[in-house]
Amino acid sequence: MNRRNSVWAMKAHELDTYRWRMLREEHCWLASVLRFGRDAISDISFGLRSRFRLSRQVNAEPCDFLLLQSAPKVIAFQRKRRFMEALRGRGHSLIETALPEPKSILAQCMLVRPPEPVPLRYFGYAAYAQWLVLRHRPRILLNDRNGSLYAPFLRLALNAEGGLLVHLAHATTVEGSKRLGMNDYDFYFLFGQSSLEALRGRNLRFGVSSAVMAGSHMIDDTFDLSPSDAGHKAVLVLGVGPDKEKESGYTRTYELIRAWAERNPDHQVLIKAHPRSQVPFWKDASDSLPNLQVLPKECDLAQALARASVVINIMSNAVIEAALARRPVVYVNCSGQRDIFEQERFFGPCVQDASELERRVRDIEADYCARVRIAERFAKYHLAAGSHGLQRNIELLEQLLTSGRCEAVLLPSAGLEARQ
Repeated sequence: MNRRNSVWAMKAHELDTYRWRMLREEHCWLASVLRFGRDAISDISFGLRSRFRLSRQVNAEPCDFLLLQSAPKVIAFQRKRRFMEALRGRGHSLIETALPEPKSILAQCMLVRPPEPVPLRYFGYAAYAQWLVLRHRPRILLNDRNGSLYAPFLRLALNAEGGLLVHLAHATTVEGSKRLGMNDYDFYFLFGQSSLEALRGRNLRFGVSSAVMAGSHMIDDTFDLSPSDAGHKAVLVLGVGPDKEKESGYTRTYELIRAWAERNPDHQVLIKAHPRSQVPFWKDASDSLPNLQVLPKECDLAQALARASVVINIMSNAVIEAALARRPVVYVNCSGQRDIFEQERFFGPCVQDASELERRVRDIEADYCARVRIAERFAKYHLAAGSHGLQRNIELLEQLLTSGRCEAVLLPSAGLEARQ
């Protein structure tokens, strides 16, 4: 087939345009050229080596669902354990795998020549996508990686075999990450209205998806908790990731919360660490503050929320689960970063000193029922299915499995036609 008539080659050309536009959003023309050239050299090297590492035979292992995690290390976190158990429990075959590094793809010859010509720069991405689809022949591939350059070619390979590409948002899509501009999926399962509004507001999106208000596949009725008691005086702090913990703004935020905890010994302060953090700051603080406890990793988020009456959030997606569990929230942040969750819209201005935090907690405890209702409104804005997200996702996937359709909103590309 002539390359000019190749759908796969057209997709590659569109990706070039998209990646150039992304660079121009942040960099001057010269810096964009240099970065574009650097990335092209890396991609071409991968593509060139891929041509000599094509698999001679692919033994198919068909399945209903293929869950493609973003990296091998993510599988160990077991964040989708309940989701996978629910699908398998309903009789569906599901295989979990992870997107390998290019060197692993090459070493294991996980490559099959695409059915149509593809420019050398994208040959490695397309050949791996073709291999993965022929290896597992999934009826639905569940993608977890935001911004993956494999996604457009996975969609082409799947559609040719009668399969569908579904992107499972693993968080609200309200952050500023450029990776969220990737929109080339058959169906894009979103947490809720805030995610849809944020995606529609992006200046640049690649591809066209059918956006589905699915809620979170990681939330079930374990978060459907009764309101706590204002007199309980147990405050749960939702920690940030290890990268943010090293930044001065977040260090000041931690110090602020520690100062408040020291001034309020009548309040129990519980620290829920980010899954990847060892929380050295809070472990040191717990040695000198008897009212402060770092929760063990075995204590999951729902269990932690059950022990709390108020939640302090800095910049964690877990604030949505906290509101869903009917726990009033205080937004505390000295980093100066944008409030991507619109916490100030619901919970009041950002707290930036210990005295204000003391006043805010006191106000919540004085009017606890009203603050619980605010938390419920916040959760509804971010989560379409509330505490039934897991069940809702399963139902929607079964609809796609049987009919290939479900209720959705068209989310077209944006910005690619604009000149930069």
